Amino acid sequence: MLTREQLLAVMPRAAAAPVDFTRPLDAAMRRFEIDRPARCAAFLAQLAHESGELRQWTENLNYSWQGLRAVFPKYFPTDAAAQAFHRQPEKIANRVYGGRMGNGGEASGDGWRYRGRGPIQLTGKDNYRACGQAIGVDLVSRPELLETPEVGCLAAAWFWSSRGLNPLADAGKFLTITRRINGGTHGLEDRMRYWARARAVFGVAAPSELERLRPTRKPKAKSQRKPAAKPAKKRPPEPRRGARGAPARAARKASKTPAMRRRPPRRTGAVKRRAGAARR
Repeated sequence: MLTREQLLAVMPRAAAAPVDFTRPLDAAMRRFEIDRPARCAAFLAQLAHESGELRQWTENLNYSWQGLRAVFPKYFPTDAAAQAFHRQPEKIANRVYGGRMGNGGEASGDGWRYRGRGPIQLTGKDNYRACGQAIGVDLVSRPELLETPEVGCLAAAWFWSSRGLNPLADAGKFLTITRRINGGTHGLEDRMRYWARARAVFGVAAPSELERLRPTRKPKAKSQRKPAAKPAKKRPPEPRRGARGAPARAARKASKTPAMRRRPPRRTGAVKRRAGAARR
């Protein structure tokens, strides 16, 4: 059972929230089997980051034009395009979320209507519909219900379970959990700090091998590695030419010829005469 002391140990600033979220969170976590220490620690760490320690239940889209260029460069490719949306949250939501996640086009207003809500920032009409069907609430017609403690906490726990995050939490794969929630690794360092704090609260040992926070190249297999370059052999010094001017390379070539193939020395005249007499 989640206690208020545990909740505030993970999210101390939640004490300033207007509502005590301990009971609705505990009920939602039990319903979706977020009931093991490793699961509780990972779940609360992600919620702490996404909701500003349960103090922000609606997505803040009040971006400056510079912020739009940095966060949403795909939708605001130029300074002029971003400046037209400067500090206009509704207009920004319709541009960024329109035409995807089940939302109608930009002019439909669905981007703003189904913007991020609840402690896990559930976003998009498709997610609102699926979540509503799972928990028995019509969130398509009444999306603002996600801003209430009971429905918001249920939605967060449903999303967690629907994305298969319980087994990942059991395995300590916090980086993969972050990607499934965020679609990337935005705010990873902050999430990791909350996770370390939550593990201490729930007595969860740090995994023996944490996932790498930055992608690194895998070492190549031995068969793929290039052989180390061999040091260049020093050429022997060029022999001097003989007295009669014979090239030194001819002398080297003769020295490399096997003994059995070397031409015998020329015979003198006396030796030839003796050899001829023997044949006769």
